[in-house]
Amino acid sequence: MNEFAKGLLKDFVFDDEINSRIEAGIEQNRKGFGKIILTDANGDAVEGATIKFKQKKHEFQFGCNAFMFNQFPEAEQNAQYEEVFSDIFNLAVVPFYWADLEPEQGTQRFGSDSKPIYRRPPPDDVLDFCERKNITPKGHPLLWHCFRPDWLSHDQMEMKASITKRFKEISERYADRIKIWDVCNEAQTIAIDSFDHQIPDNHVELAFDLAQKYFSTCTKTYNDDRMWYHFSKNYSPVYLLVKSLLERGYKVDALGLQYHMFAGQLQYANKFMNTKYLFNCLDQYGKLGLPINFSEVSIISSRNLGDGDEFQRQVVEKLYKLWFSHAAVNGIIWWNMVDGTAAYAPIGSEEGENSLRAGLVNYDFSLKPAYKALHKLIKEDWQTDETLEYALGAENKFHGFYGEYDVEIETNSGKYHRELKLSKGSINHFKLEV
Repeated sequence: MNEFAKGLLKDFVFDDEINSRIEAGIEQNRKGFGKIILTDANGDAVEGATIKFKQKKHEFQFGCNAFMFNQFPEAEQNAQYEEVFSDIFNLAVVPFYWADLEPEQGTQRFGSDSKPIYRRPPPDDVLDFCERKNITPKGHPLLWHCFRPDWLSHDQMEMKASITKRFKEISERYADRIKIWDVCNEAQTIAIDSFDHQIPDNHVELAFDLAQKYFSTCTKTYNDDRMWYHFSKNYSPVYLLVKSLLERGYKVDALGLQYHMFAGQLQYANKFMNTKYLFNCLDQYGKLGLPINFSEVSIISSRNLGDGDEFQRQVVEKLYKLWFSHAAVNGIIWWNMVDGTAAYAPIGSEEGENSLRAGLVNYDFSLKPAYKALHKLIKEDWQTDETLEYALGAENKFHGFYGEYDVEIETNSGKYHRELKLSKGSINHFKLEV
């Protein structure tokens, strides 16, 4: 790495204090004990058994946007995308940008037969992929002042009527299949002098009112990127906005905080790449009592960093450890898995936003060091593969990362396969019949 890259990393230090907090946080916040009780088909106690627990999915949300699903020119590339994506991620962001979902008023691009738009696969197609691969879908976003359809009126009442119709139509088709939604996006970034960004007054409140009506059983998230790391303790802007919504009774279930390392934001690296500062920010936002997901993460590996791939690897590995350890955080979502597929730039190029090289894999799908580091963390370091020698009258507990498990139980009468979910905040007592 060159001097520029080293300068960005100067405050990104994991000293003994930070390492100690991370290790303790992962142990305390991401792992738990499960108690096992075995019975036979008659309900009688089982004397002894060997039980093997193999984790198959994290409860913690390791996600990525799925905007490039079936978007590559070759079938082989699309197959590679599915394979690489599902090997590491358990959550996929499904695009619901209004201008692209309803480019013509009344014509929704929900199904496979929809007119193609780059980086906007139809939701039905992405959901089929999620269900095939046991990936949790997340809808993004229900309301945002950007991607405003050209046909949308600028009259306040007509806008509200169209927004209400949008929420209703999306909920009727997807509220039962997508249980996590970004209800409102980046309200603090509105350019008030821009006619193209006109949106109803109090549109955040409108969005959460409509979400409570039409998506009542879903997780309803407020998502923002407005420099949340400009930390002012209780007066931090995003903190104040969400606190105000909660105090006025709006049903906000989660908070999304973005972490885009765009070129224009590198001047603030002493904040968003300062480990102690980041912990202070998270402790502050944790006071809201809401789960926090890092909703859009892009870490550069630009050519102007010297060895940009090594820079990206170091930052990814440290950030994921820090975020994974914090009690308030429940998910991390990468933004654009493949280099050459960023917004507003030709596919496969290094032009525009693609010049940041913020993907985890190259355009030819060869794995970058950051992907390999992340794969090791998620699929090796933070995985549980444990054996319990079960004995009647013993404690019979296993200890592992929260998530879904395949369970193999071997008794004198044979082998049995079961499943269970070890979950944070649950009693985690499992009565298994063999």
